[in-house]
Amino acid sequence: MILLLPIDQLMKPLTRKQVRESIYRLLAAMKLPVTSWHDGGAAKAIISVVAAIFAGFTEVIALAIRANFLDTAEGIWLTLLAYYVYGVTRIEATFASGEVHLVNAGGGIFEFEPGEFICKHAVTGRQYTNVSFFRLEAGQTLPVAIRALEAGSRSSALPGQITVLVTTMRGVTCTNPAPVVGRDGETDPELRERCRDSLGALSPNGPEAAYIYWAKSARRADGSPVNVNRVWVSKGSSVGHVTVYVASPSGAVPGTIGDDSTDLGAVDKAIRTKVVPVGVTCTVASAVPHPLPVAGTAWVQAAANLSNVQWKLMFDQQIDSYLSEVPIGGYVLTSPPGHIYRNAIIGIVEGASKSVIKFDPVLPADTELAEGEVPVAAVNTLAVQQVG
Repeated sequence: MILLLPIDQLMKPLTRKQVRESIYRLLAAMKLPVTSWHDGGAAKAIISVVAAIFAGFTEVIALAIRANFLDTAEGIWLTLLAYYVYGVTRIEATFASGEVHLVNAGGGIFEFEPGEFICKHAVTGRQYTNVSFFRLEAGQTLPVAIRALEAGSRSSALPGQITVLVTTMRGVTCTNPAPVVGRDGETDPELRERCRDSLGALSPNGPEAAYIYWAKSARRADGSPVNVNRVWVSKGSSVGHVTVYVASPSGAVPGTIGDDSTDLGAVDKAIRTKVVPVGVTCTVASAVPHPLPVAGTAWVQAAANLSNVQWKLMFDQQIDSYLSEVPIGGYVLTSPPGHIYRNAIIGIVEGASKSVIKFDPVLPADTELAEGEVPVAAVNTLAVQQVG
């Protein structure tokens, strides 16, 4: 007789205790005197070793079984499932890159090979290095291309935040005039969503999921992935026209239509060549940034032993993370337009730590977003009151 176990049981590994108890039950069924065996004896020691080995084996079996299903596969197993079953490659984290401007007000001359120059974020302390050789003359202002030493969005910086020189350069100051942006690696939920979107890309009729999949999966001319995490596709048109808005975690998607070395150009090319049916025209555009400053007072427990600066940094990071995932056009509850809701911002700040007692915002109120708009982080004005 073949015993078929429910799939949810097959996905659960056994503990050492469960294996050990199963062995004792089997031995007792064979009329062996298991109850008379002494603790520390050879028989019980052998059973404990076997239970430990077999419990570890069931963990591998459970992982392998979960790896067969999109909703239960995790980590490297999900990466393999996405690639070999759905043809989708997980997007890895990228290093934040951009420029700093060095101003040499002194009389020194400085030369650095790639990787020799180091500067850092004034608040987070994240470090960046030069990607190519540069020579800074006395009295010169020089733009220098930089790249973060650590991959991911935590190394991103707003304009004017990279101002600290780690490398000693007497008389020299630095700042970044534009954002320096990196992206995190694709999370398991994001990869699952893109795998499902990929099924829509199999249709020759250009369904909404196909536009979403190729917008997120487009690659620049050099093969690197674009930084797009949100897509909005217009509904049916009587004149055969589709509008696609795309957004990055930081808001707008930079680039130029027709230049596939840029993010916006690469997305446009992927959609035109992979999705748009014959007889249909498509306009690809970057979402329009809608700055959303947050102001108010947060009451926190002093027992958390954090400074006001640390609290503000934590709140800024939580707010930025939330805004980076808000859908283009905001959240639509019943009918357009969409909004960013004040209560959601309160929940984000109060949920930053169990030591937050209350957040009382002045800004924002419920904020309406137009079609194609996406919220972006602005300068927050947060007062912190330590209690107790």
